Amino acid sequence: MRNPPTNVFLIETPLQLLNAIEAKNCFGLLNNCLIVRLDTNCYREIFKRLIDEREWDCVQYITFHNKTITLASKLLGQRVSDKIRGFCYDYQQYLNRKKLDDIALSLGKVKNAYLGNYMKSLYDMKYMYHFANTLAYENLYILDDGTDTLLISDERKNICSEKESPEKLGSWFLRLKATLRKTFIDWNDKDADMVTFFSAYDIEVGNGDRLIRNEYTYLREIATHTEPSDEVFFLGQWLVEDGYMKEDLYLDYLTKVKDYFANERLFYIPHPRESVTMINKIKESLGFNIRRFDVPIEYEISIRENMPKVLASFFSSALKNCQMILGQKVRIKAFYIAPEHLMRAPDLARKIYEQYEDIADENFEVIKL
Repeated sequence: MRNPPTNVFLIETPLQLLNAIEAKNCFGLLNNCLIVRLDTNCYREIFKRLIDEREWDCVQYITFHNKTITLASKLLGQRVSDKIRGFCYDYQQYLNRKKLDDIALSLGKVKNAYLGNYMKSLYDMKYMYHFANTLAYENLYILDDGTDTLLISDERKNICSEKESPEKLGSWFLRLKATLRKTFIDWNDKDADMVTFFSAYDIEVGNGDRLIRNEYTYLREIATHTEPSDEVFFLGQWLVEDGYMKEDLYLDYLTKVKDYFANERLFYIPHPRESVTMINKIKESLGFNIRRFDVPIEYEISIRENMPKVLASFFSSALKNCQMILGQKVRIKAFYIAPEHLMRAPDLARKIYEQYEDIADENFEVIKL
């Protein structure tokens, strides 16, 4: 990279990448650096297909140390083994932090920083907080990362404005240890004073934050030249794997979905993180035709011009995104899951369905089975 970048993007999922590309084109940004975390194995090949390095002034790939460390506790004793294992994990985290610090410092001062996620309650995302707190920037933007965007907005509105009281750690040794961890090991997850959401969701922001609506202008323009097929795509979600639903309930809902589309050419599109076991059950037990895409659905239907006549799911963020990209060209159906059938985040699902109801028309329906 010859000159310091004006804009820096830090992302780790294909959807975050698509929204980074949309922001770059929407705002007409020049001199852009893309930083991609590659620790999620299921996305490595997708990134190879999606990232055209000629469209970026700088592309950097990072991976973090996250090896599982096992020790023979019988030989060393449980207590000693736990101590050594703890030191090893701390050293891995020290290396991860140093790697991100070196990148942030090498970039110098930038005008705009764009983060793919900003959810403090997810430990795996705290490195994005740390990057923002290490990088010298003028403006901080948060890209959409699916339905997490709604949770991030709620987190931001609930930030405590009062200063935290200093923690009483007792001895000088414990205070020194805490200082060293804060300086060299732990992620700095201090909240930014103000962020700008670049989002397709109609969210209410607080604490001085701003919202710029992502209208998917770039992908929508590409999609105008494509005509829909006679197929129906149902987008799977990893609700079972992520603990949102019991397996038998998820399969029961899918059975009703299949009956609803009994006379259509219906294809189940698995989520990249759905398990092989679950996909096989959906195929063999329920009789779904399975079709896999190696890119996000937003990319498949617009840039690859593989557009169905109906796009359906439960409360996948792709429904909202595709509605904005496709307009009236494709019918979209969101199948309602009763909140009492969700073991996690029923309020989030309820909020998403409420947003769907607000935008519902003859082409966007919420279906209660």
